[in-house]
Amino acid sequence: MAGVVRIEFGGPARHQYSPMPGYTLGAGDVVVVETEWGVGMGGVGVVFPGFSPGAFQPPVRRILRRATPTDLSRRAALAQREGEARAFCRERIRSHGLPMKLTEVRIGLDSSKAMFYFTAEGRVDFRELVKDLTQHLRTRVELRQIGVRDEARLLGTGGPCGRGLCCRAFLKSFAPVSIRMAKDQNLALNPGKLSGMCGRLKCCLAFEHPLYAELKRTLPRLGCCVSTCRGPGLIRAQNVLEQTVLVGLETGGQVILTAKEVTVRPRPTPPSRGTHAGEGPAGTPAAESAPGGPPGAAPEAPPPAEDVPDDLAALEDS
Repeated sequence: MAGVVRIEFGGPARHQYSPMPGYTLGAGDVVVVETEWGVGMGGVGVVFPGFSPGAFQPPVRRILRRATPTDLSRRAALAQREGEARAFCRERIRSHGLPMKLTEVRIGLDSSKAMFYFTAEGRVDFRELVKDLTQHLRTRVELRQIGVRDEARLLGTGGPCGRGLCCRAFLKSFAPVSIRMAKDQNLALNPGKLSGMCGRLKCCLAFEHPLYAELKRTLPRLGCCVSTCRGPGLIRAQNVLEQTVLVGLETGGQVILTAKEVTVRPRPTPPSRGTHAGEGPAGTPAAESAPGGPPGAAPEAPPPAEDVPDDLAALEDS
């Protein structure tokens, strides 16, 4: 049976997608699955029938079986063991004086592996910590450093918009986010407004940016000359979502028009003494037209480089 199953795990927000097995599953069913921390147990959140398993990128983690009564009876004991391992690890981190913050602990259902997730500013030498954990748990131990975005996804919370975090709800990976995306969306460059719960630029800036970029292509550029029903003027501002522009008229005043109500025209150039047809000043050839622009239009100069304040630059992904 073709399809994809979203498996959700208890505790901190975490989920994974697995191919549909050969039997029917429904929301709320408890299953035993392959995970990055070994064999784990989770609940079926959503079933997506008709999706091809070929879309999965390796490694593909399979659903092994429905949870048996024995598996379910071990769930409480496993959660208690993970809590004890978390407390022991934090105590050893303080003892060794390591500059790291423990985020999550996962132990496999068969106790063959224990995974510890942590955040840190830089690289951390945790070899002695691994020895302590291995000796205490008597199993294979792996420590994995994650970023602040991953930490927010693991812990889970509500976003500034009032909805659940996008990284928890549906994002499978993190795309780089830059200040340029906020500028293209005409957002105020306010760190408090642009940063998410993780302290970095909001992920929605990245996955909404292609729509803004596509809509912006249909609008005249800022500063270009246009002809309107009210006379010639210059583009002063853009409203990308409403597909309107603010035009400063040469006769005075401003007017808001749709993109279809303005026509881009070449910027007029004042005549120079000694200039002949087809030639620029001092007999030089006339300037070529801008790529994609009307004949005779001077090429548009690249926009000036804008300085990004330090508090905003710190929000970008390094």
